[in-house]
Amino acid sequence: MSLLPADALARMALDSPLLCDALSLARWSAPTTPVTRHGVPGIDDARTAITRFALWPPDLPGRTAERTTWLGGLHSAAEVAHFVVPWSAALRLGLVEIDEDHARPAPGLELRARDPEQVLAWWFREFEHTIANARGELAGPGPAAPGTSGPDLLPGVLRHLYEAPDGSRPDLDTLAREALLSPAPPLCRATDLLLHVLWQLSDTGAVALDHHPSGPRGRKGHGHCTVELTALGRYGVRRLLLEVGIHAPLVDTLAEAGAARFLDALSVLPFEERLAEAGPWLDRRGPAEALRQITEVVSGPGVALRRWVGTQVLNTTSSELEPELRSLLYSPRPAVASMAAVVLLSSGMLNQRGIDRVLDGHGPWVVIDMVAAAMTPDNADLPGFLSAEGTPDIERTVLDDPDPVLLRAHPDTLPVLDALARHHPDPATATRAHDLAGRLRDTP
Repeated sequence: MSLLPADALARMALDSPLLCDALSLARWSAPTTPVTRHGVPGIDDARTAITRFALWPPDLPGRTAERTTWLGGLHSAAEVAHFVVPWSAALRLGLVEIDEDHARPAPGLELRARDPEQVLAWWFREFEHTIANARGELAGPGPAAPGTSGPDLLPGVLRHLYEAPDGSRPDLDTLAREALLSPAPPLCRATDLLLHVLWQLSDTGAVALDHHPSGPRGRKGHGHCTVELTALGRYGVRRLLLEVGIHAPLVDTLAEAGAARFLDALSVLPFEERLAEAGPWLDRRGPAEALRQITEVVSGPGVALRRWVGTQVLNTTSSELEPELRSLLYSPRPAVASMAAVVLLSSGMLNQRGIDRVLDGHGPWVVIDMVAAAMTPDNADLPGFLSAEGTPDIERTVLDDPDPVLLRAHPDTLPVLDALARHHPDPATATRAHDLAGRLRDTP
């Protein structure tokens, strides 16, 4: 197997939800923030942080009114797992120090956050902590029942994912059958327990879950969920294996990596280094097979950066793929059609009439992909991206005379509109994005 360089892994660690939120809360505590005797900020300060960093429960509707009502009903920050978990991590890692009932960022925090080895040390501690404390049964504060905790469920699963072929994405049932070291519960219960602990581990960025819950209302079951070990996860599992004396050799190339891992690895490298890694990967497959493998892993929600990196890889061989790319413009998967449009638009193979035709049919999807690829967990750089000279008013393609059917088809439309509503530097544009997102949610 191969690992990314330490600086690339550190950038991924800083973007992982748990460490990103922990660092954000540590910085937010400056210059000082009062805390209770339990070391937690008071509820008014917590409400501010929850709103600022979007630390909402995943099942809370996205409408402002519902969130305002929910915030007003809180009595303690400890009621909000998405706040208290990263805050506890910040304390555990020494990102925050408490003195006389006040919290403040630890001295030298920003300097330490720029040290890749320090960042990876922080990340690995939280990776281990999450494995040790993950719970398959979420109800009740008492000790986990035997066979239901992270230490019971995760070691065999992580070893199985680590040893699987590159790009492997087994589903929960397969993992429960093949990877659990002692699957005492029945299979259906084991998969539910496993889903819960893997969701908790996904906050570290070690695993990526593609989860589609059961459709019919009231039907029990975990639905369909596939699991992939990320580049960070491979780093963490390898380190765990080495700590217990298990040999885990490395190879120095991504040429044999599956498309998903290959693109995710490239996404954290500087642009000029991506092409050097892309050449051997393309040479092993050829243009047509590379296109086929890439299209298989870029169509879902939340993988816009992977999709954008895929366009950069395909740009290097687009002249050999023109018929296939034109055909993909009519793909039933909007994200794949959008990727093909981006490659064609940047290929130099289209005349002005061809460019206009592609933009007329796919322009809104292309813009959604551009913005989605620029989004990060805290979206701190998004206002600058939206006001940059190279992207003047790109959002107008989406917001001017919007086509609800077209927009609703793309998997990243609503996250992009929500990000525009929160971060666009022009208040009028932000309001239009907010209103459009509301209409798309309200219209069946």
